[in-house]
Amino acid sequence: MQRPLLVGGSLLALSAGGLDILHHLAGEWGLYAVFALLGAAGVQWSNKRSEQKRTTPQAPLMVDSATMKRTLAEVKQVITHLKAEIDDPAEKVSCAAAQPRVSRLQSQVAQLTNDLNREELRIAVMGAKGTGKTTLCQLLQSAWGNEVSQTLHFTEVPGFDATTTIGLTADLLALQAAIGADLVLFVITGDLTESELQVVKRLAANKRTVLVFNKLDQYLPTDRQIVLEQLRLHMGAVLSAGDVVTIAAAPNPIKVRQHQPDGAVKEWLEAQPPALTDLTQRLEQILAQESQQLVLASSLNHAVTLKTQAKTVLSDVRRTRALPVVEQFQWVAAGAAFASPIPTLDVLATAAINAQMILDLGTLYRQKFSLQQAQKMATTLGSLILKLGLVELSTQAIASLLKVNALTYVAGGCIQGVSAAYLTRIVGLSLIEYFDAQEPNLTLTEASPLAIERFSQIVQSVFQKNQQLAFLQNFVWQAMERVVSPAASQQAPLTALPPLSTPTAPAEPLRLPLKTVVALSEALGERQEVSMLDENRSSVRLSVSSLDPTSIASN
Repeated sequence: MQRPLLVGGSLLALSAGGLDILHHLAGEWGLYAVFALLGAAGVQWSNKRSEQKRTTPQAPLMVDSATMKRTLAEVKQVITHLKAEIDDPAEKVSCAAAQPRVSRLQSQVAQLTNDLNREELRIAVMGAKGTGKTTLCQLLQSAWGNEVSQTLHFTEVPGFDATTTIGLTADLLALQAAIGADLVLFVITGDLTESELQVVKRLAANKRTVLVFNKLDQYLPTDRQIVLEQLRLHMGAVLSAGDVVTIAAAPNPIKVRQHQPDGAVKEWLEAQPPALTDLTQRLEQILAQESQQLVLASSLNHAVTLKTQAKTVLSDVRRTRALPVVEQFQWVAAGAAFASPIPTLDVLATAAINAQMILDLGTLYRQKFSLQQAQKMATTLGSLILKLGLVELSTQAIASLLKVNALTYVAGGCIQGVSAAYLTRIVGLSLIEYFDAQEPNLTLTEASPLAIERFSQIVQSVFQKNQQLAFLQNFVWQAMERVVSPAASQQAPLTALPPLSTPTAPAEPLRLPLKTVVALSEALGERQEVSMLDENRSSVRLSVSSLDPTSIASN
């Protein structure tokens, strides 16, 4: 192909010459017929290619003993670390309630280790109601099972019915029971329904599966072949053609008519033997070629399940110990906000409190944060909460609840204190959800950067869950008891408010330490103004330059 233009021109000339000769020999209609035949051949070839591509079944998952042993070692490592965390004497919160779950996991791991070398195969018979599962299971266990050299254990999985909530739960349990076996026989009595098709796909993705078309005797011979071809076509991408078999576990009796010498006719019903040949031959092939592989695949699935369960228990233990940490910091934030007369200092104090909470939660979840990382993360979380509008929403909700008590509503620091506690709780719960969603660390590891988009979704979800009226009311009253009531009890008794017409004395200038003013000036940047409360705890905005220098106490 050194001269593509020359070659292409030659082929084009030959094609044009061939079409001209064909036109002279067959005429115009003959030329059209040739084009139609070529088009039909192209469509047929395309359909065959797409059918071959569509009907290529997925290869069964191959598992070797090395992979199985490595996974089992990982399970044991997670359980060992889980037990060490539960028994850690340095932890203040006891998690002894999780000990029975750990004991069950250890027992299951020991059983799994013993089952690695078992020779018995566990076969589950599954299908909808009325498909003949019970009869087939009894026949295989009593008749054919005794003829093979290998020990087989057949289990009937209850029929499924996904039309109700109870049916959906039964479906899930049936699917779990089937996945626990080494081999699954899924029984049907005709073409697949949509629900059956989805179940078979889910089974075949995790377990060696054979589709069994039962009650073949109820179809005419021509219909039997049509249904079988349809089944193999639908399951082409999931199962091989050999894994779709036909049987008649309990065929209907046949009416027999016999003519007697005297001209009389005698009729009776003659029972037919079960027709299981296709299924038993396929099972014998699978047992001869894949017996050990089936055991390893089942053991691997069981090990992965145990590992997931162990991680779930570990997450529950860490969450149990993380919640008191969040509660501790939320009340610290409330007290700091209530006691501070300057809202800007509230923000700085809340950011510092959140940074320390991040450090403590990171230690619980084995994620190592430096102080600089925690401070940066706290600043990022504060900006995120502001952008989402959670500050305004929470303040409005809390203020509406505090209006029922005039004294607490008048106290300006009350709303700031409760809001600070509530937002600190939202941040803490969101961090717990964020850490739980990650792969749990077994050792203290350097923390990865915060995924802002993912954390934003978690914050919004947690905020929505904690917006119920009953929860907010309970939270507000807890804050009142922990923060506002102790502070009020330490103050002098309240005196009656003077009449509105009585002139009041001018307020004394607000005295602030010089370092505080300088820090506020640097923190506020170009705004150079602060928001503070006057003696009646009403909000006042003053520029830093307008503060009376004589009223500033130097340190």
